[in-house]
Amino acid sequence: MTRYRNFREKFRIRHSTSTPSKSSNSKKRSKPHIITCTKLILSASVPIMIAIFTVISYVQQMEIAEENRQKDERLANATREKDLEIANLTRLQDQIIANMTRHHDLQLANLTQTKDWEIAMANLEIANQTKIQDRQIAEENRDEDRAQQQDIHYETLYLKYIEDISTVLYKQPFNQSTFTNEEKKMLYIRRKTLITLRSIDSERRSHLFIFLHENNLLPDRLYSNLTVSLVRADLRNIFIESPLTGPYEFNSLILESLNLMNATFIGCKFNGKTNFSGSIMTNIKFIRVHFEDKLTAYEVKLTNASFIDCTFRDIDLKGSDLSHAKFIRSSFKEISLLDSNSTSAVFTDCIFIGATRFFGSEMRSITFENSIFNGNHVHEFAELYLDYSYFSNTTIRNTHFKNSHISYTNFSHSYLYYVQFTIVFFANSYFENSNLTSVDFSQVDLINSKIDLNNSENTLQFYNVILPNGTWLINTDNLVTDGNAEENCMSFTRKKNQLSWTNEIGSPIAYILQAVNSITGHCSFKCKDEKPCSMWQYIVLTSFMLFIERREVPYSISAYFGTDNECVEGKIHISISTYHGTFKREFSNPYIKSSTKSIEWKKHEDVYKLPKIKEDLYYIRVTFDERSIACYVDNIEFRLRKINEL
Repeated sequence: MTRYRNFREKFRIRHSTSTPSKSSNSKKRSKPHIITCTKLILSASVPIMIAIFTVISYVQQMEIAEENRQKDERLANATREKDLEIANLTRLQDQIIANMTRHHDLQLANLTQTKDWEIAMANLEIANQTKIQDRQIAEENRDEDRAQQQDIHYETLYLKYIEDISTVLYKQPFNQSTFTNEEKKMLYIRRKTLITLRSIDSERRSHLFIFLHENNLLPDRLYSNLTVSLVRADLRNIFIESPLTGPYEFNSLILESLNLMNATFIGCKFNGKTNFSGSIMTNIKFIRVHFEDKLTAYEVKLTNASFIDCTFRDIDLKGSDLSHAKFIRSSFKEISLLDSNSTSAVFTDCIFIGATRFFGSEMRSITFENSIFNGNHVHEFAELYLDYSYFSNTTIRNTHFKNSHISYTNFSHSYLYYVQFTIVFFANSYFENSNLTSVDFSQVDLINSKIDLNNSENTLQFYNVILPNGTWLINTDNLVTDGNAEENCMSFTRKKNQLSWTNEIGSPIAYILQAVNSITGHCSFKCKDEKPCSMWQYIVLTSFMLFIERREVPYSISAYFGTDNECVEGKIHISISTYHGTFKREFSNPYIKSSTKSIEWKKHEDVYKLPKIKEDLYYIRVTFDERSIACYVDNIEFRLRKINEL
């Protein structure tokens, strides 16, 4: 390319030197001369063009060669880079393959080692299990041998007992030489019985119990001198099931202060009065057992006991522990549960035919389900803790719940007929889908309970009740007895001492009025002379304590004051106070003057609040000052009021 440029520069110079200059006389030249020059130029341009073409071709070939060389160089570089990349990739792949191979070999080695370890441990476990099994088999064999030996020992003791007792009972010469009377003989049998019962197993205890029964030796209340006392006897786990030939019948059986834990009686019959007082009967089972007379079980441990398909004529469980006990498909002619613990006990499909009395007991979470309290006798639940109990699908007739806690209790889907709830804390209980007929709620807290008060099928009566929404239904009747002086008011005398009030200073009288009106009636109170006089009476607010213990309860005290002449203000005082004097409030008569001979009356009222204290005994006092003979008082009233009346 450089040589080509030099050549063009030289050619340009030569061409410019050989070209004639342009002058002003060029136009005078001749035409042939121009032609000749033109030919010469054309003749000279042919080789020049060839030379130029040759040079240009050379230059182009040189450029093509340079481009080819550069392409070859780039191709070589690319090929070298590709080869280098392939080599690096191949080396990397080889390295990865080597790493994978090494990792696989390592995993294989670890797996082989783990398998070998597992096999070794499995073999060790098999060896240990084999050793344990061998040891267990040996132990079982030893236990079996020991059990056989023990069984033989028990059997020997039992047979020895049967032989000894049979000898005592039926060999007359032996008895005459050994025992001087029946009492000593029974004491000997008792001693042998107690010792043997502690020494034998439950199966032979059961046989021994049947042996005593068949030989009329079981303690009998009617024949105590001819039977064996079993006090402190060990009768655990005995299993007494009547044979197909007929039930075992136990007459007037006394099983006091003994251990009957886990015992079972099936198909038996207890005649006469039966007594289990003081015994431990945890987990005992009575199945298809009939108690034909009274069953007494004072202070008995009956935890988790089961009574299934049993009948009771009269059962008294005073002071007993029946927690988690179960009565299933059983009937009770009479049942008494006093000062007992029946927490979480269950009565399912039971019938209470006669009088039922649950008193002073802990009965939380107890269940009465699908049971019936018959209406022929009164059923009483008094002073109980029945919280979280369950009376679902139960028919309750002629029943009285009183002085009890029955919160969070479920009466849903039950039928209540002539049921009274008196002084009962009923918060958060449920009566949903229940039929409530002639049910009385008196002094009852029903706060947050679920009960349909608008159901026309329910006939409910309320007296001093807090409804589920917190509304108070409080009795607003006059609580003063004979406040109108009409009690024993007699028309044939003008003066008479009033006996319904207690006199303190003198004796106020019921004065018979000449003019009877609708306000004061026939009689009014006054003093019989100029001396002071007073009277008082108790106001018992026990039935209102449900409200008084929660907040200050509003009240009103009022009276009609009158005179047939002139009564100075403050001559008659009426006060209300607690028995212990912790609260007292008083009001007096206004000034009254009669312009005629007839009595003029004025009503005066005092409205206040009783304090929030746990006192239910108040008294109201009426006091006449001296020289108040012209003053009268009538229609004395004391009423508790609703909150919204203040």
